[in-house]
Amino acid sequence: MAAQKTVYHVSKRDNDGREWKVFIQGSDKVIKLFSTQKEALSYASQLCDNKNDGSYVVLHGLDGKIRKF
Repeated sequence: MAAQKTVYHVSKRDNDGREWKVFIQGSDKVIKLFSTQKEALSYASQLCDNKNDGSYVVLHGLDGKIRKF
């Protein structure tokens, strides 16, 4: 049986919108907060690389809509 891929999301923090959060799809728990989208994306990408199981990042724009897989 193949390992399940983890889908990480990068989006603006809900309560204040000044920080970017990284979280796992299907979970409300924030893994880590960042001051820039670039930092959050880099961190999430590293998490995917470390898992080495086909996990990927979903990037959300300022409006919350998906920008990129």
